[in-house]
Amino acid sequence: MSQKHPKANTPVPVTFTSAYKPLTTKLSLGILSLFLLISIALYIQGVGYKYVLDDTIVIAENNFVKKGLFGIGDILATDSFQGYFGEQKNLVQGARYRPLSIITFAIEHQFVGLSPVTSHLLNIIFYALTVFVSFLVLRRLFQEKVKSKKLFFNAAFLTSIIYLVHPIHVEAVANVKGRDEILSMLLSMYTFLLALKYIDTTKTNTLISIPIIFFLGLLAKENTITFLAIIPAGIWLFRSQNRKGLALISGILLASVIGYLILRYQVIGYFLGDEPSTDLMNNSFVGMNTVQRYGTILLTLLLYLKLCIFPHPLTHDYYPYHIPIMDFGDWQVWLSIAIHVILITLMIIYARRKKKLAFGFFFYISALSIVSNLVVSIGTFMNERFAFAASFGICLIMAYGIKQLSKKSGNNSTIVLTVLAAIILGLYSVKTFLRVPAWENELSLNKSAIKVSKNSARANSFMATALFNSYRQANTAEEKRRLLLEGLPLARRATEIHPTYYNGHIMRAGIASELYKADRNLDNLLEEFKAVMLVRPDIVFLEEFLTYINDSEDRNKMMAFYKDVCITNMIEKQQNYKWAIKYLGMAYKMDQNNPEIRRGMRKAYLGLGQKANADRFR
Repeated sequence: MSQKHPKANTPVPVTFTSAYKPLTTKLSLGILSLFLLISIALYIQGVGYKYVLDDTIVIAENNFVKKGLFGIGDILATDSFQGYFGEQKNLVQGARYRPLSIITFAIEHQFVGLSPVTSHLLNIIFYALTVFVSFLVLRRLFQEKVKSKKLFFNAAFLTSIIYLVHPIHVEAVANVKGRDEILSMLLSMYTFLLALKYIDTTKTNTLISIPIIFFLGLLAKENTITFLAIIPAGIWLFRSQNRKGLALISGILLASVIGYLILRYQVIGYFLGDEPSTDLMNNSFVGMNTVQRYGTILLTLLLYLKLCIFPHPLTHDYYPYHIPIMDFGDWQVWLSIAIHVILITLMIIYARRKKKLAFGFFFYISALSIVSNLVVSIGTFMNERFAFAASFGICLIMAYGIKQLSKKSGNNSTIVLTVLAAIILGLYSVKTFLRVPAWENELSLNKSAIKVSKNSARANSFMATALFNSYRQANTAEEKRRLLLEGLPLARRATEIHPTYYNGHIMRAGIASELYKADRNLDNLLEEFKAVMLVRPDIVFLEEFLTYINDSEDRNKMMAFYKDVCITNMIEKQQNYKWAIKYLGMAYKMDQNNPEIRRGMRKAYLGLGQKANADRFR
């Protein structure tokens, strides 16, 4: 009886497990060490820097962090701002619940106290680990072989090294608060790696770890939710034959998200809240109609894409109105629409033929979606740290493009790939290295921002504040005056951009008062005070300083000031009777028999419908 033999050209099926070979320990340690050394080389200059911006809220002056290990329970049970404010502050839509990074700060405090050096160093280490885990994910996902002599020919390695040196990540690494971004990406990618290991090996212990790691990622930052789409998409593209495994992984990730949302609801008390904040500094879209809102969002999407490819100029301040208000009559809005339609179209087209490219597009779009303001208001137009995860997709696309260009060069492929990679890595590394010093302290950060964010009310006000703080520490009268004169126009500019901006007005009044102390120029002081009082009469400092000068300055000039501000403007023009009474009361204490002041008080009380009080000033 003859036996049937398989035909010679019949393909032998190859499983993913047999095609994939783990890296040797030596090569793994070598690549991890390389990533760590590059990370240190780029960011080590920042180890001695101070805490800046939101570092105050999450670590330096966070009462729960100061409790060390004993504060972890409070951190897990409260909004992320409560350790600083003492109560839940619903400053941004949906509040914030990101306890994991704050827990790491509490652990730091337990063992080394408040140590910026430790905080910055840990960020650098976590960043290198994030890149290494991301490399492992892509290598397993793409089933790539890695040879130490040809690392740059490996898409996973080239993507990761570009990502490592990318300048758009400086904010997340050099700013201690950015640890939430790093931990979110690290744990999300580690979840991805575990999911791939299960798909390839079906080991149960790997499966058990997935919800734990993913849940920790969600506790780091809400952005982790986007991996609920990214991980299944990667499996679908590169492991399409394992539908049962894909369904199981997707179900586990979804269950983790549901559990996180339940916990978050129990802590915060709501998901998004009733209405977004009406404070422009916590909701940049205040006052915009729907067309303006989405026109402006589309512009930010265009800027994100541009910065992921060409990261210049960089700033930490994208508050109103560094990003201008847009509508659909602007060509940049339509350019953004066209580009993103093309990206989505290419993603769909390449899903079969060029899966790496399709996955890069999907990764970028998905990771950016949650911070785009399309889903929920994030408190500002955009921020560079918000692209921390999304930029990985662009780095993959860039690596793919470099490899394709090198292949088309034939015999010169090695040279072309090396040159292209060297140009991008060199330019990105230099930009990153030069960007890090901006985060040294409050003054350096704001000096850097004001060069780029000239139309941001926040940048102008914060720069004025930084100069004012430097003024307090200056040693000479000449230096003090220079700092004040440099800060005043910035405070004025902040109030021009955002007319009711509290911080801008308080800085304007504060700087004017210090200049007055130095030169005793009452006219200049009262001119600034008038501008502030007519918009923000609620600034307590105004009343305090006016009380301070009422008894020492020219009585006639002060009375003329109160009449102009309170009667001519607050009463006759603004009908702001409440505050007119407040400040006219100060003039009344100076001269109770002045007929104009008495008539003003009477008119203001009548305006409030308080006839009995008005009759006192007949």
